[in-house]
Amino acid sequence: MAEGQTYNCQFNLVNEIDSLLYIQLNIGAIEVGRALTTPDKFLFINKLQQNFYDGDYSFFLHLFGLDIDFYAIQAIFNGFPVEVSEDIALSYQGTTGYDEYSFFDVFLCETEGYSLRLEVKKVTFNEVPKVSAAVPKNYSAIKF
Repeated sequence: MAEGQTYNCQFNLVNEIDSLLYIQLNIGAIEVGRALTTPDKFLFINKLQQNFYDGDYSFFLHLFGLDIDFYAIQAIFNGFPVEVSEDIALSYQGTTGYDEYSFFDVFLCETEGYSLRLEVKKVTFNEVPKVSAAVPKNYSAIKF
């Protein structure tokens, strides 16, 4: 990511409350990455750079200086109140209904150097996920 840039992405989300979040990020029709989060584990697969991280939530501390866990990520993606650094502005736009749930249409995250705009493509709540979190064999591990 280049500092000072704005990124527009779409995402698919599988959300099993208090159990897992599966997020697939796309730019246009191209998948750029996916993440599987559980209370104990964070897996991120970067399709652009062909690498992955499989470990704990220190990933966010190392890359972004954020000390967050599964429940904070779940709160962010569900529009629940959550405490984040004063340097980060989170906001939500629009409301769409998914089953008996309502969900935002657009998620915005802004910091001093970055602006990220995520548009909802599809959300699935509390269903057995039909997703793949397999890391391709030729991908390299991200180490800290």
